[in-house]
Amino acid sequence: MEAIDKISTVTVAVTDQDEALAWYTEKLGFEKRMDVTAGAMRWLTVAPSQQAEIEILLASWYPDRVGMNATWVISTRDCKGAYEELSAKGVEFSQKPTPRPYGLEAVFKDLYGNKYALLAQTGDVYTEEVERSYIVPGPEDLPEVA
Repeated sequence: MEAIDKISTVTVAVTDQDEALAWYTEKLGFEKRMDVTAGAMRWLTVAPSQQAEIEILLASWYPDRVGMNATWVISTRDCKGAYEELSAKGVEFSQKPTPRPYGLEAVFKDLYGNKYALLAQTGDVYTEEVERSYIVPGPEDLPEVA
């Protein structure tokens, strides 16, 4: 038996939990998972609807950490489509979809300045244009020598 089974919750420092809940559900389309109050503490988590294992805890008890989270990586199958959809909802991007060795990546910030890399890993990229940018030419693609 291993001592640790899995990672279940990650924390994002926020100023206002209700404001953060609205942003994550309305802008990103996440769903609320838990909302439990115990005394002065509120345990409020969100996650993408298809995410079964890990939830994001919107924690207001770290005021000195708001906007300072390390960049989180969020997976998508269509980085360009997700970028366009989220931009239309007012999500602020600091990087448009850009080819990287590991996939197509765009970077956005939440309402408090925490950064997220929106990533379609190379094997998950479905648009023909993006797939062509990752294909290494084979012998059949080389010009004929006269």
